[in-house]
Amino acid sequence: MGETFTLNVLTNQNEVKKENLKENLEGDDLMFYHSLRPNLVNLEKKPKLQTIHNILDYSKSLR
Repeated sequence: MGETFTLNVLTNQNEVKKENLKENLEGDDLMFYHSLRPNLVNLEKKPKLQTIHNILDYSKSLR
């Protein structure tokens, strides 16, 4: 039988997804995930707000 629960506004959706991902992995899959994780974190980008605005302004100018 499955569990049911309700997410509230304060629940961090990213953390919920991470927990679900880890629960569904087994043995070798978990080792593989942990070996890739540092490299995946390096790929994460956090651009400056000005960069985002420049991209949006450029895309609007193409319309």
